[in-house]
Amino acid sequence: MLFTAQTGSLVAGLLISLIQARWMEPAEMGRFAFCLAIIMVGGVFFEFGLFSAGARVLALEHDSERQRRALGALVILTAIVGLGFSSFIAAASWPIDAIFKKDVHWLLLGTAMLAFFQPFQYFIELGCQGLNRIRLLSVFQLLMSGTYLTMLAALTAARHLTAGLALGAYLTGIAVATIWTIGRLQPAFKGASPYVRTTIRQAREYGMNLYFARITGIASSRADQLVIAYFLADAAPLGIYAIVQKFANPLAMLGRSVALTRFRAFAQLARVPGRLTRWNAAMLTSAALGLIIAGPLAIRILFPKYSTGINLLTPFALANLFVGLFQPYNIFLTSHGRGAEVRNIAAAVAVASLLGLSITVPRWGILGAAWTAAAVMALDYVLHLYYYQKFKGTLGSQE
Repeated sequence: MLFTAQTGSLVAGLLISLIQARWMEPAEMGRFAFCLAIIMVGGVFFEFGLFSAGARVLALEHDSERQRRALGALVILTAIVGLGFSSFIAAASWPIDAIFKKDVHWLLLGTAMLAFFQPFQYFIELGCQGLNRIRLLSVFQLLMSGTYLTMLAALTAARHLTAGLALGAYLTGIAVATIWTIGRLQPAFKGASPYVRTTIRQAREYGMNLYFARITGIASSRADQLVIAYFLADAAPLGIYAIVQKFANPLAMLGRSVALTRFRAFAQLARVPGRLTRWNAAMLTSAALGLIIAGPLAIRILFPKYSTGINLLTPFALANLFVGLFQPYNIFLTSHGRGAEVRNIAAAVAVASLLGLSITVPRWGILGAAWTAAAVMALDYVLHLYYYQKFKGTLGSQE
């Protein structure tokens, strides 16, 4: 079910990318991509491990009324996080512009209120994952991407598609989907205070490792756009990089959708089923080859203004192939509370990414950044496989 919904979201995401590639100039696309990276990276710092801990609390709670109270606690905590994050975006808009010189302070300031809903996206994903509410998570994904697509299409028809309005449409999609989904989850706020304390305690004991892992993980996955924005004064190369990257991102989402559905089941298993990893690898390899073969011609014909980014397709396809391949192992380790292992992987990948980008971007520009991403995601896959095999051996010795 989630895979079907993710496929629908992938189609919507592809249409969004097509609209942006067709009707947004590379420089304007670069400003949008830069602001989106700021919001996504900044949002992770405000999570504090609460959502990962909350998902585990929900997964271990079997009484429906207690689950609703735990959800109420998570909604309260997420709202506090959202208010803090929204205030941060407003306050940081001018310093960010002073450092990166991309003329985006009014853009960030204008969308700061909507940024309140950014943390709710991760909360709902992990909350539905912990409750195994896959149908609801599926609708959330479709509603979020569908609202975003509809608003972009309307802006395009009105000839008002700018970086600021595109960012507003993205955040509005999250807001609409969040409000609807929370209404369907029916959290209970009465009696939620004990679960607030439980979630905070779990965040300290378990969630902080995943919090640092997520910080370093998002840093490695989004650092490329920030490093490009820092070293390259013109926003157009970043726009080209971001558009081509968006064409390849659905590969990783395919692997993640497969793994997410098994979170609750993985918590009870001693290993990842072989048939799942084989099916996942076959699906991802076929999709990557299709992108490498058909992608260049499609960009030349449909999006000539972005044709200079064709040479980025191969490294992006490889990077997302490896991201999709390690998703089952990542979800397996997370479901077993192996936060330290996930943290170690993310830390190693983040260091490798930042070091690689600082060398390749000044010398080779966006092509260097793309190949760095491919190499770093290959390292990520190898480390996930290593820690999975190590932990699986530990489980085997306990049987």
